[in-house]
Amino acid sequence: NQRNDPLPCFSVAVHEGLLVMDGTGYNFSHDQVQYAAYSLIPEEEKHLWHLQIGRKIWNNVAEKRKDKVIFTAVDQMNYGISSVESGDQKVFLAKLNLRAGGKAMSLSAFSSCAYYFSTGIKLLSREHWETNYELSLHLHNYYAEAEYCNGNFSQVREVTKTVLEMSTTFHDQLRAHFVLIKTLSAENRLHEAIKTGISVLTHLGYHPPLAFSDKSAIDETFKETKATIESMTDDEFFTLTAMEDSDVLIAMNFMSELLSIAHLIDESIGICLMAHMIQLSMRYGVCKESSYALACCSALLYSLGDLKASKRVSYFALSLLERLDCKEMLPRVYLLIYLCILSTLEPSNEISEKLLYGYKVGMQTGDIKFALCNARTHCAQRFCCGVGLDVLIRDIRVWEHQMIEYKQEMSRNSMKALRHTVLALINFSVDTMQQNGDFLAEGKKLLNGHIEREKQYLATVFCFYFSCVSYIFCNYEFARDMVEMRWKLENNLKLRFGAHGAASFFDTLISITLAHKTKEDTWKKHAHECFEKALKYSKGRPHRVLILKTEIDVLMGNINNAVTNYDKAIVAAGESKHIHEEAIANERAGDFCLSKGDARAYYYYSRAHELYLQWGAKGKAVQLGKKKTLR
Repeated sequence: NQRNDPLPCFSVAVHEGLLVMDGTGYNFSHDQVQYAAYSLIPEEEKHLWHLQIGRKIWNNVAEKRKDKVIFTAVDQMNYGISSVESGDQKVFLAKLNLRAGGKAMSLSAFSSCAYYFSTGIKLLSREHWETNYELSLHLHNYYAEAEYCNGNFSQVREVTKTVLEMSTTFHDQLRAHFVLIKTLSAENRLHEAIKTGISVLTHLGYHPPLAFSDKSAIDETFKETKATIESMTDDEFFTLTAMEDSDVLIAMNFMSELLSIAHLIDESIGICLMAHMIQLSMRYGVCKESSYALACCSALLYSLGDLKASKRVSYFALSLLERLDCKEMLPRVYLLIYLCILSTLEPSNEISEKLLYGYKVGMQTGDIKFALCNARTHCAQRFCCGVGLDVLIRDIRVWEHQMIEYKQEMSRNSMKALRHTVLALINFSVDTMQQNGDFLAEGKKLLNGHIEREKQYLATVFCFYFSCVSYIFCNYEFARDMVEMRWKLENNLKLRFGAHGAASFFDTLISITLAHKTKEDTWKKHAHECFEKALKYSKGRPHRVLILKTEIDVLMGNINNAVTNYDKAIVAAGESKHIHEEAIANERAGDFCLSKGDARAYYYYSRAHELYLQWGAKGKAVQLGKKKTLR
């Protein structure tokens, strides 16, 4: 009786100092009192007490307040799960675990929601696939999605296998196929992911109309898609209706996931999928995935040098994102637009904030892959803007730990190149030749691995970082090797890693230096070509144009105003707060003065030395101090 109605005992406990009143409730006066009281319950009765307490909490709360107590009530009932005997009670508790898991997932508590879903599954037997089909299906699908977010991919494969075996219709298998594609992608099993997705699209009847091997037809389709978008007025685009056909919506969902993978293994597949998604959007109306397809189109146009078209398409993508209020697509759209076209148009600090926001939204919505892609790009953008290297390496390590935790190998592999670069700038010493050898060997090893696995885009990322750091350390032979390798790889790519405009900037600097050293017309030609490209991609960063124009003038023998122009570039770099490029400008000015016997070389080298130290590039500062005569 006391167990059923313990309230009369509470006044005695309060009088004895064991409980204290808190409004209409009671709390133990001390943790040790609670522990002592709990230890008095016979071990064999504890499970039943937990079960009954959970039921009391749940049954005595109004329906509109149940979500506020769901975790407490379900946790108590789960503690008492061994006392749940009847089939109906098990089904009831499984439904509550499904509800609690859904609530936890909405709060991005992925470990907690996985616990609730797995507990719900354990309460059911295999026969429940017949007697409680919808409950079994939902628990398994949600559990697979939660474990994907947690990076437990072996568990995902096990659960999706059960769903694919036990589900009665193809449409009931779709969520399992979708999370399996995401898992295969995270595990770098990209060809399997593409094959699975194309199989689903074929079954739905929305396989892209072109053969992926027909590159000329795909290029022609892209041109037609571009022409369709360019022919539309803003009003025509904004009056496109919302997509309603359920099968097309499902197909768009799968294509968006495949699109995020395709450029890493075969760019033609990505272009084909993107064009098909835009065509379906024009025919059936727009949906959240349409914004991602448009962002991909904008990124491709940016890489092809059509900045005007890229800007307009990015505007369409962002406006659609806002119109449909589709937060789950935000990390994907932000990544592409702020990595590409808007990186040349908006202030660096705003780009950094947008990418960081993309990371936060991705973690909240469970889009772990794109959350960490935003984090990786955030770090790259900060490196290209001259953020302190000590701060940057700390952020890199934090996010690399997350990438390991969530098993996001693609983002981690890309981050490795940046980490090697930053650590080289911080730690490199000319006194430790073995360290230099290790740096070159590690870079070549990583590059060769990506090239062998035909991950050409990722290989170009490595090439950029290593060409950049090699130039800064005046290792021009390795810089030449890296830039030539990247250009060779990019011959097969339309979507290229622009590094927020820094790629064309360093390409020009490297080409100019090699033109000076080799006296070869080929490198002089490269220098002019890269400079023209840098002019296009350096909007918003005028100091880069001033540095490069001065270097080009010196290369061509126009040296009358060289020192004055270097000074202008240095001032502009300082105003832009790109401390590393201010240091480079000072070092280049020092090199010029030294070549002319001008005593001002001492000032410029000293200033470059100070700036490299402020940036955190202690290794470079040490090298500069040893290489140059500062006295």
